[in-house]
Amino acid sequence: MLLVVRSVAAGSYDLLWDFSASVPTTNPDRGLSYSGLVNDAEGVKNGLKGIKLNSSGWCSFTKGPVAGELRLTFGPRNGRNAASLQVYAGESDEADTYHLVDTTCEVDMLQTQTIPLRANQNKIYITRLRNMETVLTRIEFVEGVYAHKEACAPIPSPVRVYSADMRVDTMSVSATFFIRALMDANKTGHKTIYLPNGVYDLGELALTAIEANGIAIIGESMEGTVIVNAPDYRYESIDKSATLRILPGVQGTYLANLTIRNELDYYHDNNGRAVALWDQGTKTVCRNVRLMSHQDTYYADCEGGLKYFEQCEIYGTVDFICGNGNVYFKECLLHCLPRSKDGSGTDALTASGAGKEDKGFVFESCVVRSECPVVSLGRSWKNYPRCVFLNTRLDASKGKYELENRDIRRWTTKGMTTLPERFGEYRTTDTEGNVVSPDEQIVEFTYRNEQKTMNTILTEEEASHYTMEQVLGEWAKEAIQTTPNINKH
Repeated sequence: MLLVVRSVAAGSYDLLWDFSASVPTTNPDRGLSYSGLVNDAEGVKNGLKGIKLNSSGWCSFTKGPVAGELRLTFGPRNGRNAASLQVYAGESDEADTYHLVDTTCEVDMLQTQTIPLRANQNKIYITRLRNMETVLTRIEFVEGVYAHKEACAPIPSPVRVYSADMRVDTMSVSATFFIRALMDANKTGHKTIYLPNGVYDLGELALTAIEANGIAIIGESMEGTVIVNAPDYRYESIDKSATLRILPGVQGTYLANLTIRNELDYYHDNNGRAVALWDQGTKTVCRNVRLMSHQDTYYADCEGGLKYFEQCEIYGTVDFICGNGNVYFKECLLHCLPRSKDGSGTDALTASGAGKEDKGFVFESCVVRSECPVVSLGRSWKNYPRCVFLNTRLDASKGKYELENRDIRRWTTKGMTTLPERFGEYRTTDTEGNVVSPDEQIVEFTYRNEQKTMNTILTEEEASHYTMEQVLGEWAKEAIQTTPNINKH
């Protein structure tokens, strides 16, 4: 670790920490502290060394009482997705009050960005902005330098995405058929696409979009009709990788009798968000649909949105049902895959980020099956997390698993960015019908210095407030009856 502190003179370094060659320790002179470190070897992720800034990552220190330029060298830890930093400062006469000073431009590789600081902005606090793990490798402060900050240029996406004018002649026959049919439905109003059994391989193509209201995609069978993509693992992201995407504002999408699979190589790094279905629409119905991936398999992304799943299967590892809205799952299979190559680690079924008025996720008469040794029913993500499981059956046919460990008491006790609004379960049973949920489960949830104690076992009366009609409102009856006419084209 390099630490250079020089006398006050224009252009001199007030402080310099360089993490590129060695791993630092806390510096008492400048109060350098951080939440965690990264020390990746070459060829592992991006091979970066430094401070890890993830959903709960941070770095803080104190500079000298002089004006100048803060220079931050940082980059994304995984692949080349966009990463940026937020810099906060506390003034010397304010005890523990920090204000946002500025945000860096986005970078997709290791770069240096500059932030001007006034003399009285002494206490510095740095977090990430974009939703990906970022590594801060070098921190400099140079006195009296006021470089003009240029406008941020957008970073082009490295991911090949669906577009209305894309060429399809390089695709397989089956993929060409599907993309052309979807283009036709999006543009001309031919609303129903029937897919015979077969593999509709989109290759690295991501974000294949459903753009119009009322489109139905119906396969011949869940097992035999497979829509699949395989984005480069380096570009993992909740908002770049999806196999299919229902665009914002789209209503009435109907999916039935098919598998949607994202084959991003999750186990390359035992990490990687790869969405099978990114649902930004409302009044979505899925029947007999299998969604397969690992992290963030199904992403509900429309506050106030209405979604209904019936006799579906969803496979994943961590947060594999995530997002917001009012989502009702009836008689579905939730299959937990191994968290890592060696079979270790824990899975989380859900990551709720429900909006203030959302009912959140409700699972009625679903089955949880696991190849992972420890499973959490869910963890709190953002906003007002709400998730309940009613009459759930625990299936050990793929291996025995537990719902408890140090950080999991049927639910993950540590919140990612907030505390849960309501987590609960009612009459969880084994495959023989024996009730295995306790009569009472008092859980203390924590987020930073906040705590919230909650009994996560619902009474019969509490469970009665989570019927399909109460979750989906007047649309519930329509959702049950939805069966589009099949017009093959």
